[in-house]
Amino acid sequence: MKRLLYAAIGLLCIQCAPAAADQNCMTGYYRTKQPACVDNVLSQMRAGPNADPSVIGFLAQIFSTSPAEKQRILQLEASSYVKSVKLVALYGAGLTEDAQKFAEENQIAATLQKIEKNQPAKLAVVRPSSNAADNDLLIGAYMASGDTSFIERILANFVSADDDMAGIAMRMGFMKSKFGPNMTAEGRDNVMAKMACDKYQCKTEPAKFFRVLTLSSAFWALQSLASTDDGIKKTFTGFFANDPRLKNLLAAEQAAFGNYMTALTMLAVFKPDPKDRDKTAESMSKAASAFENLEPAGKTFDHIEAYVKAGRKAK
Repeated sequence: MKRLLYAAIGLLCIQCAPAAADQNCMTGYYRTKQPACVDNVLSQMRAGPNADPSVIGFLAQIFSTSPAEKQRILQLEASSYVKSVKLVALYGAGLTEDAQKFAEENQIAATLQKIEKNQPAKLAVVRPSSNAADNDLLIGAYMASGDTSFIERILANFVSADDDMAGIAMRMGFMKSKFGPNMTAEGRDNVMAKMACDKYQCKTEPAKFFRVLTLSSAFWALQSLASTDDGIKKTFTGFFANDPRLKNLLAAEQAAFGNYMTALTMLAVFKPDPKDRDKTAESMSKAASAFENLEPAGKTFDHIEAYVKAGRKAK
């Protein structure tokens, strides 16, 4: 079974934490290639085990494309933890000889043995499927290089996903973008993750469930980064625009999300009244629940349309 770079860090008892590095610095690195940015990233890691996979991808790409910067980084003073991160990045960059030399010089040969035993995949061949950390790994490599082929690899996961899985991943991505990782609007029950778990039989077929999470995380992250990065924006929008199937799925989920937000707005205005169950709130709650429970995109509109046809107009 293919092993992943972040798993090697796990072997070293390193706990990944999201956005551990200075993201503003990393996101702009490929434009300026300022060494101070790398130094800042490494400095933040010295305080404790907090390197997320994007940092590994970031360093691995620098190591594989800039020999001079690689040498400078490897010679910087570092804690044992930071040394282990550099070692994983060297291995992930496919620089096995450099990894062996670095391990010997820093008396961390045992750490290298653990990495080799785990057989982490090299950055050059990582293709996200059912592990969200792979998305972060490639995003880090993009931040180091500006090479949109890393973003294309992330998006390629949508091509082989069926309509249902791709659509649900987009929906979850929209919810993460709006309401955070728990995908739950204020005052609503936290049900979307559970519904996805049940739908994809997470206890018996975890790979399918993890693939949905990987796809949704990719959609969420790239949509967010696209707001400030033209390279990601063009790659992200172009990818969906050039695939008729995914273009239609995206349009349907965008419309469903719009209906969901409309339903939430209406619910905030029209509160359920025990004396009159047949009110706006009932229809809007059904529409919102349909969206949250991962029913087909049209279901949210069905409930709103039924409300309109019944003549229930806001006053």
